[in-house]
Amino acid sequence: MGRSTAPTGFTAILFNPPLSTGARTIARVTLAAKLLGHEEATIANLFPLATKSVLEVNAIGKDYDLWLSARAEIGERLAVSGDILLAYGCQEPVGEVRAHFRAQIAWLRQEICISDSKVWSVSDEPRHPSRWQRHTAREYPGLPFNAALELSLRQLPSA
Repeated sequence: MGRSTAPTGFTAILFNPPLSTGARTIARVTLAAKLLGHEEATIANLFPLATKSVLEVNAIGKDYDLWLSARAEIGERLAVSGDILLAYGCQEPVGEVRAHFRAQIAWLRQEICISDSKVWSVSDEPRHPSRWQRHTAREYPGLPFNAALELSLRQLPSA
């Protein structure tokens, strides 16, 4: 008789892939995963194309099909992740692209609601890992980054 098992992986949801190796972001996401008891971390992106910043997405993100194309990978990661870290950043695109971004977030939240996953963020915001050091230093002055990050990880309510 087969038995079902709860998802056990860790996935961080970021905005889009980096232009560079993303080594610092990957290291910080991996640290968050370890603080939550995982050996490995994976990343899925709301928008599939690399850009220098969210602002560049305003120019190239008008094609809604690009946003839709990211959903398959996100869905695959959600299906195997017991913990999901929202880390796509606090700044939204503008104009037409903002509507696409918000639709993507609404879809993501719906998918998370039907999963068995715990959802996390850094201090109740979907802060990008590049902002964690500054945030934790402000919130927990004098604490080493690892300790401050551990205190900053918050489980978000379901739904």
